[in-house]
Amino acid sequence: MASDSRIFRLSCLAAALIIVIGLFWAGSKPVAVGLFSGHLDKVAHFATFALIAALLWLSFQRGRPLLVIAIVSAIGAADEFRQHFLPGRSASLVDMAVDIFAAVAVVFILKYAGRHNG
Repeated sequence: MASDSRIFRLSCLAAALIIVIGLFWAGSKPVAVGLFSGHLDKVAHFATFALIAALLWLSFQRGRPLLVIAIVSAIGAADEFRQHFLPGRSASLVDMAVDIFAAVAVVFILKYAGRHNG
């Protein structure tokens, strides 16, 4: 069943990539301006980047926590940098911090859960 494991890991990586592409594509559309107001923006950031982190964690077989955090942090930084150049959008260090926090939280939870479940 090693091929099933490989297919699962590649599927998780593909799903993470699709989410990132969707994030960058949808985020460049005018409808993205003010899509989430107030704290909902932070919730959306946390949920999106937590999902990306979880998918990367699964695709790397739970063995590379710092790599997952680094990749998610780089995606968050690139997203905020890109937003600086989009009409009606702005870069936010707080948003980037939420993205990084989401990655750290997911890695911590999944690493801790893995220790207690086998």
